[in-house]
Amino acid sequence: MQSTEREVSNPSPPAVPLPPVLAPILMMVFWMLLGGAAGIKIMEGIWRFLGVGFGEFAIAVPVGGAVGAIGGALLGLIRSPRFLVLLMAVYAGAAAGAVAGQLPWGDVGQIAGQVAGGLAGGTVWGIWFYMGSGKEPKH
Repeated sequence: MQSTEREVSNPSPPAVPLPPVLAPILMMVFWMLLGGAAGIKIMEGIWRFLGVGFGEFAIAVPVGGAVGAIGGALLGLIRSPRFLVLLMAVYAGAAAGAVAGQLPWGDVGQIAGQVAGGLAGGTVWGIWFYMGSGKEPKH
C-alpha cells in the first residue's frame, strides 16, 4: 500500500513574536487614545458647564483630544508596574464616578463625580500599596 500523505518540502516558518521595541510604542499609543478620549469627554463637560453655545465640536473636541493625547503620551512613558496600576485605578475610579455623578446631577455631577472617583481610586491604590508592600517575595 502506498502512503496517502504528502511530504511538504518547504514548511511555513514559525510565527515571529513582536520585536521588543514595539511593545512600548504600542503602550504609548494605547495611552494616547485613552487620554484623547478622556480629554474630549472632560472638555465637552466643561464646555457645557460654562454654557457656551458655540464651538463645542469645532473647539472643545479638537482641543480636548489633543491635550488628552499629549497627556496620554506622557503617561505612556511610565514603566513601573505599580504606577501603571495607580493610573488604571484612578482612571477606572474617574470613569465610574463620572457616570455615577451624571445620573442624578447632570454635567456638574459628572465633573465632580470624575474628580471624586479618581481620588477614591488613588486612595484605594495607596492603601493597597502600603498594606501589601511587605508581602511581596524578594527575588
